[in-house]
Order: sequence, then C-alpha cells, then structure tokens
Amino acid sequence: MKGLASKLLIVIGILLILASILWWAIAVNAMVKLPDDVEVHNHYEGEMTWYVDTATHQPLPEGEEKTVPLSVNQDIIAEAGEYDSSTGVLEETVNVVAGNVALPASRCVYVLDRKTMENVGDPRAFAWTADNQVDRSGSYYPYFPFDTSKDEKYEVWKSEIGRTLETEFVNEEEKKGMTVYNFKLACENVEVDEVYLASMGFPTKLTLEEMKPALLAAGVDLDALKALAARVMAPGDLQVLQQAVKKEIPVSYLWTMERELSVEPKTGIVLDVYKNVESLSRKADLSVLADLTPVLDKYADNPQLGPAVKALSQMQSQAGNAEKVFSLQFASTQDSIDAAAEEAKKEAGRINLVKVYIPWALLIVGALVLIVGLLIGGEPVPEEETEE
Repeated sequence: MKGLASKLLIVIGILLILASILWWAIAVNAMVKLPDDVEVHNHYEGEMTWYVDTATHQPLPEGEEKTVPLSVNQDIIAEAGEYDSSTGVLEETVNVVAGNVALPASRCVYVLDRKTMENVGDPRAFAWTADNQVDRSGSYYPYFPFDTSKDEKYEVWKSEIGRTLETEFVNEEEKKGMTVYNFKLACENVEVDEVYLASMGFPTKLTLEEMKPALLAAGVDLDALKALAARVMAPGDLQVLQQAVKKEIPVSYLWTMERELSVEPKTGIVLDVYKNVESLSRKADLSVLADLTPVLDKYADNPQLGPAVKALSQMQSQAGNAEKVFSLQFASTQDSIDAAAEEAKKEAGRINLVKVYIPWALLIVGALVLIVGLLIGGEPVPEEETEE
C-alpha cells in the first residue's frame, strides 16, 4: 500500500512541476497581453494662449493675446469586437475646451500587438478622420510595453506631427505606492500633419488680401498701397503687383513640445503627465512673391510709395520667422492620477498572479509532493546476516 501511495505522489509531483514549466512557457505568453476591456478616462487641466483671432486666424496685436483656462478629456476605449488573439484595437477621443469654447474633437484608432504593446501596420488604424489611415508600426502609444525598462529608449507616437518622438529617461520615484519611471519627450519646430490642420480649420494658403491685418500691423496698408501704385507705378510694374496680391502664399505650421510623464513599468500604464508644454507656430513662404522684389526695389526711394514699399520688403525678408498661433500647458488632475494608479495596481496584480504566483505555487507544491512520495517509498536497507 505504501508503494502505491509513493508512486502516486511521485507522479503527481512530477506532473505539477511539468505544469509549472508549461505555464511559464505557454500560459504566461497567452495571458499577459493587452486586455479587451480597456476603458480609460484621463483628465488634464491647464491654460491656453491664443496669438491669433480664432475666427479670422489673423494675428492679435502684441499685448492682446488671449489666455484662457484649458480642460482636456481623453477617453481610450477597447473595440473588443475588433480584437483577435494577436492584435487589439483602441479608440482614443480627445475633447478640449479652451475657456468657453470647445475645440474640434480628435478621434484616432490604434491597432496594437497585444503582447508587445507596439503599434502595428493595419488598415484600421487612422488619425483624425477614418479615411486618413496611418502606419504607426514599431511605435508606442497609448501604452508603453510590459516590463518597461529605464535603460531603453522608446519611440512614442505623436499624432499632431504624424511621427514618433524618442523618450529620454529622467528618473525613478515612488508615486501612489508604486515605483514609476519618468520619461521626457520633446521636439522643436517640427512640421505639423496636414490632416490635423484641416481638422482644426487652419488655412494652409493665404493671399496678401487675406493677410491685410498682419500687413497693417507690419506697417503696410495694402489698400492704400494699391491706390498709390495705380497712380505712380508703370503699367507693367502695376500688373506684377496686382498679380502678387492675388497669389496664394503657402503657410507651414510647426509644433514644439516638451512632455514629462510617469510610467508604471510592469504594466506600461501612463500614471501621470506631470508636465506638458506645447505650441503651434506658422510661417508664410513669401518666396512665391519673388517676382515682386525687383519691382518694389524700383520704388524704394519714391516719396509716396517708398515707406510702404520698404515695409513690405522688410516683411518679405522676415518671412522665415515663425509666429505663434497658440501655446498650451497642462497636467494630469489628481483624480485622473488616482484612477490610473488603481488600474495599474489591478493590472500589476493580475500579471503577478499569472507570471509569478501560479507557476511558483505549482513548482513548490509539486516539489514537496515529489519529496514526500520519495520519502514514503524509501525502503530500509536490510542488514546482512553474518555467518557464525
């Protein structure tokens, strides 16, 4: 009877040890991945300063910039019906209220590798509008990878510029009872995605007629210049000016950003965006008015046209200088940090259960059962009889 019990315990012990090994090899891989019930609601507060009139997009006079409170709500929801075993689909909606004005909401869809948390190339992924498909392959957002390392640099997607930014490790600290890694992301004067500009209603082409307020601020009264030119300029020169006034001038937009955030490393969840400073600038490419330059030079010393011509020429020479459209700064609210910390703790607990507690429990129990089986099955060595 003892022998049967021993064999049974040995078999059970070996099976439990094998189960722990298989759990590590198979179950952990299958179970530690992006869940299909993601529902995140982040809130940020700060302020926004407008340097242009939001209705006309014309620059505001210096000293008359408008600074208003800023509220940002970010919702990230899993599209569970779009999930499969290897990829997960997340929809992000961001609603921004500046003062009492709601800015156009942004909607983006991300397709992630459920194990690595990297974005993958997929036709379902888009930014701003459903027909604007985006390939974010190899980048991270809205999550960092499981087991985020402070020694690695990660490429994080930034939708406004349609490209990635590389992380820089800042430091490690305790936050909400957890160890977090702080990372920094930054860029300066990077060209902005055209679809974002369209969604915000920012013009990408202007004529001198449409730039009248900016010209007036620079000392050029366009209507007065045209009236004077009609009396003073030679017909051919006047024609060049009239054509230049109607010519479309390309306007490019540039994004500058500095962001610092805290990541819970086990889950890759962003716990806190504690610093975020961003700005949008623009500059007009007046090189399209190159034909106008020699014409203006002819009349630089004219007593009537001279002052306006010089001001317009100076404006052309400064065309490479960018002017701000808006700047903003915000940070996570305390309620948002608390909610993210709660989610991170829950996910970290689930990961620990799958990766640590279950396999180690199987291994330890299996080893103990095996040892007991071996001890029970051990027979005392018979003493040798001595011959008399």
